[in-house]
Amino acid sequence: MNAEVPRYSLQDFGHFDESGVPRDIGTLQGEQWQAWWRMRDRRSTAFIERWRSGQNSIDLRQLRYVILAAEHRSFRRAAASLNVQPSAISRRIRDLEFRLGTALFIRSPSGVEVTRKGREFLDRAQPVLEELDAATMAISADACQALRIGICPTTDPRLLHILLDRLGSRYPPIHEALFEADEEEHMASVRHHRLDVAIVAVKNTPLAYGTIPLWHEDVFVILPTDHDLAALGSIAISDLLRYSLSISKDEPASQIIDALRWHDGEATTPLPIEVCDLGRLALMSQIALGRRLGLCGEAATLMSFPRVMFRPIAKLRPLTFSAVFLPDNNKPALRNFLQIARSLRLLRQDCDGRPTLAPPRRFDAAIRGRP
Repeated sequence: MNAEVPRYSLQDFGHFDESGVPRDIGTLQGEQWQAWWRMRDRRSTAFIERWRSGQNSIDLRQLRYVILAAEHRSFRRAAASLNVQPSAISRRIRDLEFRLGTALFIRSPSGVEVTRKGREFLDRAQPVLEELDAATMAISADACQALRIGICPTTDPRLLHILLDRLGSRYPPIHEALFEADEEEHMASVRHHRLDVAIVAVKNTPLAYGTIPLWHEDVFVILPTDHDLAALGSIAISDLLRYSLSISKDEPASQIIDALRWHDGEATTPLPIEVCDLGRLALMSQIALGRRLGLCGEAATLMSFPRVMFRPIAKLRPLTFSAVFLPDNNKPALRNFLQIARSLRLLRQDCDGRPTLAPPRRFDAAIRGRP
């Protein structure tokens, strides 16, 4: 004769939290535990249907969205880095929070903050995702020849063409994929193995990264064509002290400001500089109307815009663009890329080993294939 199965009611399990789980669930044992899950299933037909249809499982996109949202502290910036709609990020994370029965983020108009439970989830989920990415890369033959390169809106297209053309000529099997974002996002992507290498204008990189300097670019002033300074061949820092200057969000703003702050090793008078939330074209239109002056890297001078001209800042150390990577990334495609990067010799230096201001067409020799 079978033993009688104990019967339990919801009251036998004490108080419940907002997700319907007993607050004392950690003390449930044996028959109580089994009874609780039988009762939980009976309480929600929708729960059973979601489970059977697979809608109650966690997919990899949800994990990636959570990790990116935590890194960027914003659904909008996380969506921009993946080129998807912010609503897709928000919806997927909301579904995951419903699945887990707890909030992972605190939302506010300025962005999101990770909750305590969210941090615990990230600490467990991120290593799993990184291990999965690493395993996928390790067993994929094609992945060994794929090179993920991060570039910025400020990357000089002429020099990028030289670099990729040499790479493709010497190593045809390599297939490069380009991803555009700002320096901060690229550094995080390299750190988490989402990128193999990033080309950025970063002066001081953490010791965990390897760097190879690629080329230098001068800093330019953007002027209306009828401005008083437009008659000068180059502009001294002292000529700019009485003007307010703007830098587009597309430019390496912190590096430009740092270059202007230091001149020949001595601090100069601080310039009134504003980093505005405008793209290059929007800032150019404001400058063309005479409403402001701008600062930019040399790559921006390739643009043609009516009633706007560019003048270099005299005797200023140029910006250095470098390839940033992780030294422990042993992918053959990356090693080949770094070999090409070291051999280009696009940099010019003076007798003391410092980067010098080369003539305006200083890259012509490299474009024609001469070192």
